[in-house]
Amino acid sequence: MTETQLYQLTIRADKTINAEIADLLENLVPEPLSVSHFRDPNKNWITTAHYEIKPNNDAITKQISNSLNTSPESYELEISKVENIDWVSHVQKGLKPVRAGRFFIHGSHDSDKAENEPYSILIDAAQAFGTAHHGTTEGCLKAISELSETHKPKNILDLGAGSGILAIAASMVFKGATIIASDIDPVSVQVAKTNDDLNRPENSNNAKITHICGDALNDKTIEETAPFELLIANILAKPLISMAPDITNAVAPDGTLLLSGILDVQSDDVIEAYVAEGLTHLKTDLIGEWTTSLFHKNG
Repeated sequence: MTETQLYQLTIRADKTINAEIADLLENLVPEPLSVSHFRDPNKNWITTAHYEIKPNNDAITKQISNSLNTSPESYELEISKVENIDWVSHVQKGLKPVRAGRFFIHGSHDSDKAENEPYSILIDAAQAFGTAHHGTTEGCLKAISELSETHKPKNILDLGAGSGILAIAASMVFKGATIIASDIDPVSVQVAKTNDDLNRPENSNNAKITHICGDALNDKTIEETAPFELLIANILAKPLISMAPDITNAVAPDGTLLLSGILDVQSDDVIEAYVAEGLTHLKTDLIGEWTTSLFHKNG
């Protein structure tokens, strides 16, 4: 059996340009399998994208320069082959357990460490975002943990659920709730269903999660269930800003909105968009370069 050769595009640039490049690469041809944007231990900002078809260096450079009005001298671009190894297994072994509020997130290789943890969540690296090793997921888990001490939402939506980790966490602490976990990617929805099953022991009284594959809020199940007393959206800054009116309308009066997937440099713009819709900004927490913001909708 022939293994698929993958290619990695690596771009090094300053923080602002790198964030714009990461957004741009998701919409360029060839379409990448994944895009990541992070800061390395030397505090250099790096964007990586992976492809099944080798991208053209000159074509990518031209598109970046034209779209962002920046010269090739302002960034460093490299294309390389990716070594063919079992990446999922490789990544899993390197992921250590994470404690986020009352939640203890671990991979199957660390199940023994979770035996005495009442809010342990088993999430292995897979084809969907969300293992709590990223500041956005960790920030949302901490926020859910804090909310569980003072709030009892009965109707919850996890929009862009990815691995389903946030919906699973909500099901553990808001046991009487109705929860919908929605994602536009069918692979992510299937991963979330599997993770839900793995984290739902026999005779569990955790809240039931309904998993749907839908285009943002344009789904019959969501429309019939809205508005939500707690709406969680861990996506990206640009779609969060463009969806601000619709997301706000989907939050119930006196409800809570939890947003993440937002770089620190983008946070003010996101907050401004939702305050303009009439929401009250309660607080924003920073983990690394990523922010998690909490809002209240007046009744």
